[in-house]
Amino acid sequence: MAIKIVILLALGLVVWQLASALKALSRGGDGDPQRMLQALKMRVMWSIIIVAALFVMGALGVIDPHGL
Repeated sequence: MAIKIVILLALGLVVWQLASALKALSRGGDGDPQRMLQALKMRVMWSIIIVAALFVMGALGVIDPHGL
């Protein structure tokens, strides 16, 4: 159960970073493009970490995939 909570928090962090980039983009000309770029870089980094962690946890048997 703790693994599911950690995964959900990490996915929430990805959504938070995406919203932050959208906020920086929507400000138009007076927005900071570096802030948007930093938020998008962090989103990509967290997404890669989450996918890699899921693969590792699946290979180690920490999480079990199931068929629907």
